[in-house]
Amino acid sequence: MKQPEQSVETDKVLRFAHRFEEIVIIILYGVIALITIFALIRLALAIFDAAFTSWDVKNVYSLQVLFAMVLTVLIALELGNTILRHLREHSTIVQAQEIILIGMMAVVRKIMLIDLSTVSAGLLAALASVALALSAAYWFTRKMDER
Repeated sequence: MKQPEQSVETDKVLRFAHRFEEIVIIILYGVIALITIFALIRLALAIFDAAFTSWDVKNVYSLQVLFAMVLTVLIALELGNTILRHLREHSTIVQAQEIILIGMMAVVRKIMLIDLSTVSAGLLAALASVALALSAAYWFTRKMDER
């Protein structure tokens, strides 16, 4: 007779845990949405500033910064999309491949902002190592999905 009681208690705990997870995901999506909005506003202001006030065609760094801002918005959108998909599909885990790809986008963004005249060899090696590790992780996850 004890077994059904434990099953009912376990079901209650699992339902509570699932509901708690949904609430956390909704809050995370709200936070990501706010970050995306702020990043988009910042990008629009930077484009306006570049186009109408301080555009210097010879300054390559300002163009790098604009592209990095675009990537920031794309990273935030992709992260928000990943969170929404998790909520929509009621899955229990976020897909590793999506997170790896978002990490790769972040590394590319960082590389775009590097000033090669001042960066240390150690930082370049570290970024290369992270890029290689993310690429390998993505490759392994793809191979596992093929099975």
